[in-house]
Amino acid sequence: KVGSGRFGLSVHSAPPPGTELESAIDETVDAYAAMSKDKIGALLVFERNSILDTSLKSGTVLDAAVSSELLKNIFWPKAPMHDGAVLVRNGRVAGAGCMLPLSSNTNISRELGMRHRAGIGVTEHTDAVAVICSEETGSISVAVNGVLKRHLAPETLSRLLKNELLTTEEENPKKWNLSFKGLVDSVR
Repeated sequence: KVGSGRFGLSVHSAPPPGTELESAIDETVDAYAAMSKDKIGALLVFERNSILDTSLKSGTVLDAAVSSELLKNIFWPKAPMHDGAVLVRNGRVAGAGCMLPLSSNTNISRELGMRHRAGIGVTEHTDAVAVICSEETGSISVAVNGVLKRHLAPETLSRLLKNELLTTEEENPKKWNLSFKGLVDSVR
């Protein structure tokens, strides 16, 4: 009977709000920095207000803490789920190997493959934030609102994700535009 129920006392208190998401961002940045060096293709989507249940059901449903090691293992080229997207919901890996809608934008550069088109596509239809690592170049990109920002350094990726995912609209209503002033390669 021990372990079959919950005890009335808790040894530790719940973490402050946002800590799991903050940790997920830090772990994602660490994983993408490593995958960029090794030119391992990756696509991770942070869900916000738009629920991505259709995409989640197309992959393998998980419930795991986001860790750099987990992400590198999922996207390792011989891993069964490496071709799909990882979906992060509320700071946790909700699924892997998930299929996303492709962008129908005909102005996207021909040098971008399906992973980038899926990252852009999911952000054209939802408020999600997609993080992409190119397996050809190792370049890190982020898509928000159908706009792709490419060739990001890990430090820039970290700032961008924290700005997009941890601040509220009231705190920074034009955060996407402010985050990327001066960066190149916008695709709309």
